Amino acid sequence: MRWTETSQEPTLASSSSELKLWRSVVWRAMKDCVSEDPRVRLEAQAWASGGTKDFYQVCDLADFTAEYVERAARVLYNLGCVRGKKWLGETKEKTE
Repeated sequence: MRWTETSQEPTLASSSSELKLWRSVVWRAMKDCVSEDPRVRLEAQAWASGGTKDFYQVCDLADFTAEYVERAARVLYNLGCVRGKKWLGETKEKTE
């Protein structure tokens, strides 16, 4: 299973532009968790590990549970950059 912006079904019947925007914020954070830049990666992992009012508010606005996002961030941390990007679908498979 790969994590995508829409992996968790919305708890509210909303597909508004605002919901898409906040889900994009979470998606960007997940992508940053596997960034090649260590500063970006560490900052994203710290944010996605929860514990801040900002994190919980963004999760709420994206209609994701905080636990779901924290779990995805842990998986990405454990996978590392290369495998994490593959899990997110960020790498292109070579076709010959």
